[in-house]
Amino acid sequence: MRNRFFFIIFITLVLAAVTFNGVTSYFFRNERLHLIDQQIDRVLQALITSEEFKSSLSLPSEEMDRLITSILGPARIGKVYILRDNTGDILYESFNVALLQTELPINKEWITVAAKDQYVRIHNARIAPNRILQVGLLLDTNFVNWSIYDSRTVSLMFLLAVGLFGISAALTLILISPVRLLNVHLTNATSDLKNLKDVDRLPDELLRFRNSFWAEADEFSNLIATVQKLIDRINRNYKLTRAWSLQMAHELKTPLAIIRSETESRAASLPPGFAPTILKEIDWTSDTITQFLSWAELENSNPHKTLHILRVGSIVQKTRDRLEKLGPQRLKIQIEQDFSVASSPGHLDQLVSNLLTNAIKFSPPEKPVEVIVKARKLLIRDKGPGIDDAIIDRIGEPFNTGNMKSHTGLKGTGLGLAWVATVAKLYGWTLAINSCPEGTEISVTFPDL
Repeated sequence: MRNRFFFIIFITLVLAAVTFNGVTSYFFRNERLHLIDQQIDRVLQALITSEEFKSSLSLPSEEMDRLITSILGPARIGKVYILRDNTGDILYESFNVALLQTELPINKEWITVAAKDQYVRIHNARIAPNRILQVGLLLDTNFVNWSIYDSRTVSLMFLLAVGLFGISAALTLILISPVRLLNVHLTNATSDLKNLKDVDRLPDELLRFRNSFWAEADEFSNLIATVQKLIDRINRNYKLTRAWSLQMAHELKTPLAIIRSETESRAASLPPGFAPTILKEIDWTSDTITQFLSWAELENSNPHKTLHILRVGSIVQKTRDRLEKLGPQRLKIQIEQDFSVASSPGHLDQLVSNLLTNAIKFSPPEKPVEVIVKARKLLIRDKGPGIDDAIIDRIGEPFNTGNMKSHTGLKGTGLGLAWVATVAKLYGWTLAINSCPEGTEISVTFPDL
């Protein structure tokens, strides 16, 4: 759109400049010819109003030259004079006519004739029933065919083109700046939605377009108003959905506890193996609800005011020791450069635990999981089937699992990565995921203390 605006403005300005130059050239050419015609007409009128001239139309050429000079004086200089009869035969001509070496027609009152390197502007007038007087003025070629393409003009045209280019660029920036500002805001809004945050209202620089005096007839003002309504509705619906989800999760815990209690009390009367299966599913569902509520609480919290300085390498080692029973000897720890971060102990510990648990759970049991601690970064690499792009695009959302299944065939809830993304967002840590069918690398980059 920016390029389209630029070319439209630039082409419009260029066409306007060319049109103005053409009209100006045409105007000045006609004005110059008009002044020439007035000069020729004054000379002609001086001759045809002279009684001496009218009575001497049959004089020899030498006498006619002297008569014209005496009547016109200095006004004679630079002009040509021809006297003809009705048939067009020349009765008299001034000395400079022969130098022109061209025919001067008498069929029109005013004519312009090219002659060698000059032009002749001629006025044909009948001064007697059998006499035609032609009075003309010698003109330079550029006077009639104004040559505008000299080196100086080309330089000026180049400077004009550069100026128009700059003006077009400036106008484009001015016209497109509200659209650019809207694009930046909507880009940030998309990120906010991805991170499950409320979308900020449009900045005042955009909202002022709704109050301009042309707002009712301006499509951009209507667009701004519509986008703001959309943002308000998204935020309202998000708050309602979040409240309903939390309420529903809390409400489910009570009937699950009742079902579990009833199942345990009547286990003896149920078919063999039926009670353990029910209890297992109840525990899994209850644990999922607990994780969801824990994530929701974290999502709506602020960073703790009291933080601890924790060594990432030590947290990784302790987590490895706890997870050994999930994948004995599978976690390969490599501490290149240990470092400290400021965090709540539970948050950092849970982040590392979730990442390592997922890596073990979603990769083949015979494949190792690499954990690398280096300058301000924690890397976890596994040899699993990879994570779908659709899942990566929605990292941070609970129950974002796609078609992912663990090597045991069990499907995850997506709450582990949602928790990791929320903690990273809470502390300003950078979470990055690079995945392919041969494996996944997840990195967390920590800012300097």
